[in-house]
Order: sequence, then C-alpha cells, then structure tokens
Amino acid sequence: MGDRWVISNVGDFLSRVDKYALKIKANGNAKGFVVLFYDLHCPGCALLDVDLMDYLTQLNQKGIIDIIFVDYPVHRVEKLHAKVRVLFKKNPSEFLNALNKIYSNMIEKGELVKDIEEVSDEEATDELQAVNECKNLAKSVKVPGTPTIMVGRYDRSTGVALFGYDGPDSIMNLIREVIFEF
Repeated sequence: MGDRWVISNVGDFLSRVDKYALKIKANGNAKGFVVLFYDLHCPGCALLDVDLMDYLTQLNQKGIIDIIFVDYPVHRVEKLHAKVRVLFKKNPSEFLNALNKIYSNMIEKGELVKDIEEVSDEEATDELQAVNECKNLAKSVKVPGTPTIMVGRYDRSTGVALFGYDGPDSIMNLIREVIFEF
C-alpha cells in the first residue's frame, strides 16, 4: 500500500493549481476533484491511466469530479510534458488520447515515447514554465514522486493524497471514501 497523508488548506492549493495545471471540468458543479501528479515516463502512472482513466472520465462526465493533471516529470521529460500540454490546449480529448497512447506503448511494448511529432518545439516552449510551476506546486504539498493522487471535496478544506499505485481498488476506495463518504 502507498503512503497516504492529509493535505490541509486545499483551497489555497487549488487556487494556485488553477493557474498552471490542466483541468477537465465536470459537466455541472462537481462535488469534488481528483488531482493526478503524473510523469510521462512513470510505469505506475501508465498502469493507473490504463486501469482507471475510463472510470475517472465517467465520474467527470456524470458531473461528480473535476480531473486535474499536474505535471511532475521526475524522469526529466519536461519538453514531452510541454508538448502534451499543447495538445490539451487544442482539445482535452486529444490530450487524453495522447496519454493513453504514451502509457499503452510503455506497458504493451516497453517503449518510452520521446517526442510528440505533431507538436513543434516552438509550440511547446510556452508551456515549459507551466510544467516547472506544476513541479513546484507538487513539492509544496510534499508529493514524493509519481504517481500521486489527491482526492478532495470542494466543500471541505482538506484532501487526501496517496503516493504509489497498487491497483485500481485502492484508488476507487479512496474516491468512494472521500467523495462519496463510504
């Protein structure tokens, strides 16, 4: 089981993260949020994406949660993160498809994607600062690495973070516990 801790003053964190992170807003007023601190070369992030992104997307489409992606490239792939962010700005679905492709290649073929050819280096340059700001935000709430997931409700001042990935059940249980209060 991964490390788990409470993050206080979530409102302050969310206001700072809104400036730099990638947010897929729910249809309607979301009850809560799921923050994914991710690295595009992280095997745990790959498993989490393949196992849970459909579930998170369903909760998002039902209006229950906002999904927030915070870049935390611990494997020094900042430019790759910047390029994927460009895809998000064009179309969040394109971003999700790129994540799925990157992570599926890692799991199925053992390949690490090094570049997003449809995005130029020049296009990505503007996003590098946001990637670095996201890394600083992650460090400000003591994120030790990736994958880390933070779950919280908008009507509360605290959230719960979980570092590591030991399967979909732990994340789904955390979401049930925090968002749905089971």
